[in-house]
Amino acid sequence: MSDAGIVVGGRYRLLRRVGAGGMGVVHEAHDTVLDRKVAVKVFRSDHARHPEADMERFRREGMALARIRHPNVVGVYDTGMHEREPYLVTEFLDGVSLYQLVRMHGGLPAPVVRLIGAGMCAALAAAHQGGVLHRDVKPSNVAITTVGQVVLQDFGIARLIDQSAVTQANVRLGTPAFMAPESVRGLSPTPATDLYSLGLCLHLALTGEAPLGESDDIGPIIERAVTEGARPLRGRVVGDPELAELVDELCRLEPADRPQSAVEVLERLGPVPAGSPPALTELVRRCLRAEAVGYVRSLPDDEATSLDAPEYLDLWAQGDAAAAVEPAVVPVARTVPEEALSLSMATLQLVMSNMTPENAVSRQREAVNLVLRGELREAARLLTTLSQFCLGRLGPDHPTTLASQYWQAVCLARLGASGEALALFSRVSERAGPGRDEGEGTDVRG
Repeated sequence: MSDAGIVVGGRYRLLRRVGAGGMGVVHEAHDTVLDRKVAVKVFRSDHARHPEADMERFRREGMALARIRHPNVVGVYDTGMHEREPYLVTEFLDGVSLYQLVRMHGGLPAPVVRLIGAGMCAALAAAHQGGVLHRDVKPSNVAITTVGQVVLQDFGIARLIDQSAVTQANVRLGTPAFMAPESVRGLSPTPATDLYSLGLCLHLALTGEAPLGESDDIGPIIERAVTEGARPLRGRVVGDPELAELVDELCRLEPADRPQSAVEVLERLGPVPAGSPPALTELVRRCLRAEAVGYVRSLPDDEATSLDAPEYLDLWAQGDAAAAVEPAVVPVARTVPEEALSLSMATLQLVMSNMTPENAVSRQREAVNLVLRGELREAARLLTTLSQFCLGRLGPDHPTTLASQYWQAVCLARLGASGEALALFSRVSERAGPGRDEGEGTDVRG
């Protein structure tokens, strides 16, 4: 069932679910007070034994995270309680995760990996200096925005829930595929613990391979984490021997054998560059372009779609959500298979089930404003849904259908997918035909 429309904390209106996991659910939301987009993370309270004390500790931890102000750290805005479940409000990041970047491109160029590593290190250095450990550094917690900014998310999230209650069921906090050996053994984390997970992330980014090997079973992953560790990069062709050596040092099993501070690692990686690194932004742009093209491929030719909405499933959050444990096997390919690009029909059906011909034009204006503001990813998603709805309910020749397809083509063109954009423009032109009143129903800018 959709949570869209629910207001959390009297001001955060939930728009759509963008992730889910063992600790809770992440929503894109609208802050109705400050009129801005935010992320609202609602945590599960299944294990809470002392709700009042837990909420006070949650509030204190949220305040500690909010004090970390750094360009490479996600901004924390607010905390509170909604229906006996704690929630955290953070800035909403428009881009892709490191997980998604590697899933599409495979191993990344060494200079790009240095840029990503430097951004992560700068974030860890700021947090560690503030007395906060991340505790769950993994590729899906590393966001790369559309302007090439590397932002580390979910700082200290493991401390925002009752650790004793969670671990009593023999479930360790963190993601086994990226956990340090000492964390697997249940020992207290240190800055070196975060640095180990950083090393595994960089290992994945360089090779495109799961650092602790591929297995559908968590057991072998945990065993490798405490006995063998990641396969050494020294001697492997990665184009940057010094970087390979640094990653190997970060991945050492004993904390004392690793670099001891994020500042030290940052110095060896090089400074975080100012502005938008072209190589990194281009990789992100390719991901967004492929995603938008996938939206087009998901549209049937003028066929109606059933509006029976099943349980919510957001294909684009797979890298960040799925389950309490992120899969150890990272599906990597040089190009993402076409089926992985298609917009989830469940997502389309859910959104369309709440849409009517009367509000379609209103949603279309919203989508056009997104295009004009340059928020092309969200615009492409919304316009795909609108086009699908209008084809089924209004027909292929209706002005609202044609306008939706036109603006979807504009999105594609601005993302650089010129072939797909041209095909959609041609479809609109053929359907509109000579003599049609071009102004009728197609001026969606109000």
